Amino acid sequence: MTTYYEKIPFVWEEPKPVIPVPQRLIFRSLNDMSVEDFTAAVSCAMSSSLDRSDQKAVRELGADKAASEFIVQASKDFDYEPQWWQLGYDSTGELVGFIQPVLYRGCGKDNLEEGTIYYIGVVPQQRGKRYIYDLLCQATYLLQKIGVWRVFCDTDVLNTPMIRAFQDVGYQQFSSPWKRPL
Repeated sequence: MTTYYEKIPFVWEEPKPVIPVPQRLIFRSLNDMSVEDFTAAVSCAMSSSLDRSDQKAVRELGADKAASEFIVQASKDFDYEPQWWQLGYDSTGELVGFIQPVLYRGCGKDNLEEGTIYYIGVVPQQRGKRYIYDLLCQATYLLQKIGVWRVFCDTDVLNTPMIRAFQDVGYQQFSSPWKRPL
């Protein structure tokens, strides 16, 4: 059994023009819903994630508990405002996915912050429609509005839809993949 997985780091460095966000999705923030609704969306996406660390957490804890602990950990480790965490819905009102942009603590530079997208996901029934691109654009746009000097993210080397989205949105691969313990 593998005891590690590999992540590819990506970076978005400012200044860049404000990213255009496709208009296929309607976004609602954590201000407009309960934490339980948001957690349910994370649980749904996490339950069939391509990220091996998510798969391990779901195996060990179950999807609901893994999602709940993931959200609690974000609150402890990063700064964010409730309006930044959003669910995306299609034009029929069906849930598509979620975004969790956050700021690193203590990583400011020249009156700007360093951000990351703590978690992003598309629910299984909406996959294959390139919605991850729309979600990533929205998360990046929000971080640009907040004022970041860079957005630093990573994804599992097996998550080809996320890798493609990072590339298509304009993120650059920061380095070769790094190993993380499972």
